[in-house]
Amino acid sequence: MSPKDAVTLAFEQLASRFDYFLSRLYKQGDKQRGLIIFDKSTYETTIQNLATDFRTIGHTWGVLKNLSEVPLFIDSRASRLIQLADLVAYSIFRRYEHQDDQFFSIIKDRFDEDGGIVHGLCERVTDNKLEKQLSNSKLEGLKFLETAKLLFQKQTQN
Repeated sequence: MSPKDAVTLAFEQLASRFDYFLSRLYKQGDKQRGLIIFDKSTYETTIQNLATDFRTIGHTWGVLKNLSEVPLFIDSRASRLIQLADLVAYSIFRRYEHQDDQFFSIIKDRFDEDGGIVHGLCERVTDNKLEKQLSNSKLEGLKFLETAKLLFQKQTQN
């Protein structure tokens, strides 16, 4: 899998799951739209193009309907929310890469779920070589940003 394919896969998971979360809120009368914010990345143009395609052409599970804008990119040094997303990503990385649940155990019950099905965490089983490639790349934050966004949304609801 090329890095571009990994970006496409990760963003499709993130965007479709966030859209699903927002659609459930919409059905409950909460009509706000969502915004995805990423740490600065060399994949900014790719991700913005994917977002546009997912809103017009669609993705594997449908068309995005609940995002208010293409994803925005900001330097994590300037945003506490992006720093929080980094911490969440690190706790998930430690769980899967080093079987260390110390920090993951704190957040594990905060992932978006509906009817007993967890939607806010995507677990993808791959061979070790590919997993090493992904975990050693800058995609680490992208793979897990969805978790932080949904965690933050759930936290602000409570």
